[in-house]
Amino acid sequence: MNTGFKNILLPFDGSEQSIVALNSAIFFTKTYNAQLSIIHIEEKFSDTEIKDLIDKNAQGISYHFFQKQGKPFKMIIEKAKKISADLIIMGTHGVSGFEEFWMGSNTYRVVCTAKCPVLSMRENIHHNDFKSIVLPIDTSFESRQKIPFAIHLAKQFGATIHVIGVSVDKDKESEHLIDTYARQAIQSIESHQVKHTFEKQLGGNITLSTIDYAKSIDADLIIVMTEQEIRLGSFFLGKFAQQMVNHSSIPVISISPREDLMVTDARL
Repeated sequence: MNTGFKNILLPFDGSEQSIVALNSAIFFTKTYNAQLSIIHIEEKFSDTEIKDLIDKNAQGISYHFFQKQGKPFKMIIEKAKKISADLIIMGTHGVSGFEEFWMGSNTYRVVCTAKCPVLSMRENIHHNDFKSIVLPIDTSFESRQKIPFAIHLAKQFGATIHVIGVSVDKDKESEHLIDTYARQAIQSIESHQVKHTFEKQLGGNITLSTIDYAKSIDADLIIVMTEQEIRLGSFFLGKFAQQMVNHSSIPVISISPREDLMVTDARL
């Protein structure tokens, strides 16, 4: 998995959430010496007003600006492909009555469609420390694909990875699978000399349990896999991924699974 960011795409609608996302995009752009592209699709603001707002918050950083009309998530995905984006950063309103708004109704669509990682964040985030990363490991085979990504970010930002094994079931087979996958994750993390902890929570609503755990340790980031195929016991079947993006007040990076990547060794 390519873990360097060279082309970052920021959808921007002028909301508080998108300004928070802009600040994070600037942070990543500076950290990775990346190229930042900003796309505006909402018709609520004029082109001039949007650019003035961006420039006011852009800290003098250079960026490419694109004005588009059409369905927001489709325009975002098309632009991401065109510029070969390796990270999309966007704000989300969550589910507290704002679903019909631009960001709230499109973030999850982008998460499910984008080939690159998507960082979604709410308006209450005012820092980019990323010193505490939650890495949920479930019973799905794809769950381990995010391990190298988590390790890269942890090394980049000097963070601790908090591995949490989760499953909707409490049976012995599920627990054995969680223990095996978590052990592989921890071995890989230790081989890179990254600080880590381990927690296991089986049964119940695994999305909300993960969010509650992340809050309890004051986490800065949650890294998840999106998943289209319905598989019993998987952490991110459609509704769970949507719950995570919509309900987490902690920033979430969503990674699309690669079918061609068969993880037999978590250190790959």
